[in-house]
Amino acid sequence: MKREKIQPHCVVCLKPFKRTDLVHTATFDLQIQHANCFMFKREFINDSGTYEEVVNKYPNFKKSFIVSDKPVTNLPLVAAHKIRV
Repeated sequence: MKREKIQPHCVVCLKPFKRTDLVHTATFDLQIQHANCFMFKREFINDSGTYEEVVNKYPNFKKSFIVSDKPVTNLPLVAAHKIRV
């Protein structure tokens, strides 16, 4: 079964990541968030860098996440989050 690639988004602001966005990952769940949206204490930052750098460091992210300058913005998942807010 082929794994479908997805355009991930920040769980805080719900905006899709672009290649050059500065991001952080948390130590406890490896969730990617924009650096300015990071909602945990600084000591919980596991990794930092551009979105492209972080995705390429972690095999699980690299297998399925799209790295693009033109992120997909009409994802059903993003729409579902906006309805709940």
